[in-house]
Amino acid sequence: MLMSARKKGWRAVVFNSRGCGHGPVTTPKFYSASFMGDISEVVDHVSSRYPDANLYAAGWSLGGNLIVKYLAQESAGCRLSGAVSLCNPFDLVAADEDLRKGFSIVYDKIIASTLRGIFKKHALLFEEMSDEYDIPAAANCRSIREFDEALTSVSFGFKSVDDYYLKSSSSDSIQHVRTPLLCIQAENDPIAPARGIPREAINANSNCMLIVTPEGGHLGWVAGDDAPFGCPWTDPVVMDFLEYLEKTKSNYVLKPEEKTHTLQANVN
Repeated sequence: MLMSARKKGWRAVVFNSRGCGHGPVTTPKFYSASFMGDISEVVDHVSSRYPDANLYAAGWSLGGNLIVKYLAQESAGCRLSGAVSLCNPFDLVAADEDLRKGFSIVYDKIIASTLRGIFKKHALLFEEMSDEYDIPAAANCRSIREFDEALTSVSFGFKSVDDYYLKSSSSDSIQHVRTPLLCIQAENDPIAPARGIPREAINANSNCMLIVTPEGGHLGWVAGDDAPFGCPWTDPVVMDFLEYLEKTKSNYVLKPEEKTHTLQANVN
């Protein structure tokens, strides 16, 4: 996606959540599905570097959940001129339930293994906080839920892991989005279940557009002009969407109260 954007002359910035992409963790806190501090910092930083540029964002998987929650948090005052969410789990309660069923358990174990690896690299940061966190449980977790119960939900002040999943779900945020948003999902996604897609809320919000493919798994789309070794079909679709918004934005600067009318299509 970054290469697709660069080829079209866009400046592209990558934001990896704490500990991901081999990034260092310097404080005893990892990322979460709803922590807005880091994404706000990134948007503020890029905006200050390029004050005359329109800013757009794309988020994959949990990043999509963060994008949608950020758009809702900022509402009409959002600095982003458009955004895309791909394979967003939306309803984290449903996602948690489905990850413990059937073949999805395999994905759960793989992601848990990654979380263990990230944690063990930075375990020293948490040594003096053993009274607050269940360090052994986090270091030896066998599922995402176990890790979130031992560490994530506690570090971000939630009452329980279930409270964390419920309050961090972006499905309840769609109604507050006032920025053009494209959501792309797959019906057979094992990590972001289709039953969690807030179809009615997206349909009711004129700023939002939804594409649901019958297949594709979790970010497993491979069809397209450059398939099977190039970019998936979603990359040019995302770029077309953002370039349309940029063209529209360049021709007419929207007032905050007019933002609710920038996108009036819904694709199922």
